This record gives sequence, C-alpha cells and structure tokens, in this order.
Amino acid sequence: MPDKEDDLQQEGISGDELMELVKLFEGFNEASASFAKTYRGLEDRIARLSAQLEEQSRLLRRTEGFLASVLGNVPVGLLVINLDGRITLFNDYAEKLTGIKRDDCIGKRYAEVFEVDALAPESVLFTLNNGSILESHERTMRIKGAEQHPVRFSTNWIHDESDNRTSVLEVFEDLRPLRELQNRIAHSANLASLGEMAAQVAHELRNPLAGVQGFVQFLQEDIADDDPSRMTIEKIISGVRDIDRIASRLLEFTSPVDLTFDSADLHQILRDQYDMIVAETHHSNANIDIILSLPEENVEFEVDPMLLKQAILNLLKNATNACEDGDQIEIGMRWRLLNNTVQIFVRDTGTGITQANLEKIFYPFFTTRSRGTGLGLSMVKKIIEAHGGTIIVRSEIGAGSIFKIELPIKR
Repeated sequence: MPDKEDDLQQEGISGDELMELVKLFEGFNEASASFAKTYRGLEDRIARLSAQLEEQSRLLRRTEGFLASVLGNVPVGLLVINLDGRITLFNDYAEKLTGIKRDDCIGKRYAEVFEVDALAPESVLFTLNNGSILESHERTMRIKGAEQHPVRFSTNWIHDESDNRTSVLEVFEDLRPLRELQNRIAHSANLASLGEMAAQVAHELRNPLAGVQGFVQFLQEDIADDDPSRMTIEKIISGVRDIDRIASRLLEFTSPVDLTFDSADLHQILRDQYDMIVAETHHSNANIDIILSLPEENVEFEVDPMLLKQAILNLLKNATNACEDGDQIEIGMRWRLLNNTVQIFVRDTGTGITQANLEKIFYPFFTTRSRGTGLGLSMVKKIIEAHGGTIIVRSEIGAGSIFKIELPIKR
C-alpha cells in the first residue's frame, strides 16, 4: 500500500513543500503556545490589579468612614460653603450647637440660615467676599428663630489639587461653658473677698459684744425682778446673744472645712435627722407631713458624719420654713452603685423659690426670712463640696422644691 507521502507526491506536492508545511504548522503551534502563555500572564496581571483595586477601594471606604467619624465627633462645629455661598457641609456638632438639622441647611445660602452682615468680619461670608481669613474671632451667633449664644470661630480657604479656591471653611465652638466658668471664678473670687471681710467683721464684733454683755449683766444684777427696766435689759442681752451667734456662724463659714472621715451608716444618719425634724415640727405645732424614704440595700462608706448631719438638718429646716400646714416633706436617698455615688434628697411641697432667687440661694448672707442669717445653705454647699460632692436645686412657685445631694462613695 502506498504511504501518504507517495499520495501527496501523486497529488503534485513535493517533499520540500511538505517540509515547509510542517515547519509552518510547528511555528503556528509555537505561536499558539506563546499566545496562550501571554494570555495567562495577562489574566494573572488583571487578577492582581483587581485585587489591588479592591484593596484600594476598601482603604478608601475606611478612610471615608474615618473622616466621617472624625467630622461627626470632633467637638467643634464645622461648616463649608461653596463659591456661591451655599452650605455644603454641616457636621454633627454644628447641628447640636445650633439646633439646626443638617438636611435643613445643606444647599441653602449661609445668609438664609444665619443673621450676619456679609461685609463684617463675623462669618465665613467675609472670607468669601473679602478673601481674608479670620482667626479666633468671637461673635454672637444669631440663628433665625432660635436662641443666640457666643461662639469663637475661624475661617479658611479650601483648595483643589491645582491650588484653586473651591470653598470656604468655618470652624466654631460654643463659648457658653467658658463664660459660665469665668462667671464661677469671678463669683468665687467675690466670695473669697466677702469671706475675708466677714471674718474680720466677726472678730471685731465679738470683743465689744463681750463687753456689752458683761456690763448689761452687771446692770441686771442691780435691778429688782419686778422692775419694768428688767425686761429691757433682758431684750438687750437676747439681742447681744443673737449678734454673737451670727458672728460665730460667720467665723464657722469663713473657716476651712476640716473633715474627719469615718465609716458611716447613711440609713441611720437620715433616720436621726428625720427624728429630729419631726420632734421640732411637733414642738412648734406645725401640721407638716414628713416622710422618710430609704432603699432596702445599705452600704457603709467614708464621710464626716457630724458635718453631713449638719448639712441634712439645714436642708430639712429650710424645707419646714417653706412649708405651711398641710404641706409635705420627704427625705430619702438612692444608691447609684454603677456610678459609685449616692444621692440624698429633700423634697417639699411648700411655697417654692422664684427663678431670680434660685441663682442666689447658695450665696452667703442671702435670705428671704426676716430673722435668717443667709448662711445655712451656703454652709450646706461648702460641706458637700468638701466631700467631693455636688448639690442642685429645682423649684416651682406654688409646687415646692427639691434639693439633691450627690456624694462619691469612698471606702
């Protein structure tokens, strides 16, 4: 049987042409193999690039989330306007400070939200119109239809990658806490000066008072019991004792509080003061309902028992003075063990305190009673703060008042 080569030769294909075809076929196979290899290389490269792109996208999302978290939680207001004066960014703190929702101001012109003079150096509009940035300026933020409050603010330009100005940033912070702190410092300084003066006055008073009391007592010994002048002498002695008592309270108030810590049963302290105020109201024939509210659990911790009793009794006496027949007083406490504190409260349904007086009740010498010294509540505040605690009061005219003491639990 003739082979295939003989058949090809019979069909007119020579041996050289056959070899050429074989070489071409081998070259095609090599090219196909090379192409397949290159294709696989491209596939691998595309896979690597896809993985890198996915990683970059993930990092970008993390960065965007981080920036959003920073912008949302940074404790200053951040606001950005574009070159048309429209708000494009309004962070969470800006919402909290102004009371304006982000959705209600994004896209609006700055002047539609805030009452400002665009030509005055008091807002981001000045930078937009004038070109000059503002650093650490103060102004009263006036929001249309909302409360006004002081802020400190700065402005600056935002640029793109080509250093072209694209928008303006305003950063602002609430100055109310600072103003409150400044007022408290000024008030403390005034109280310190007042305390020094009061201590000097008390010392100067007590010496002549002792002399007056001694001379009056000599006169009293020479006057018969049935002499009408004896009543006058007794009134003088009573007045001198009242002045001496006030001088003693002044010295007590101006002296540093020296705490003597001891393990105390707070339930028992409140029971003792409850029993004392019940006895006093009964003795004065006052028809006031007094309630003691104690939780079941009890924890002993370190306080100065004597001074704490004094503070609680002062609050209870203050409550009885505000009450009339038929009113109610409640003394009680609540444990706040998660915060490591305890709260003591004295609530009454008495006459209440006006808003104007609420700001003054802890001032020394402030009183609304004709025979009061105005030092009782001041001393309560001093004792509680010496323990590292706080005292607050809420009141409503005709509905009564509540005083709340919060003390740290020290063991």
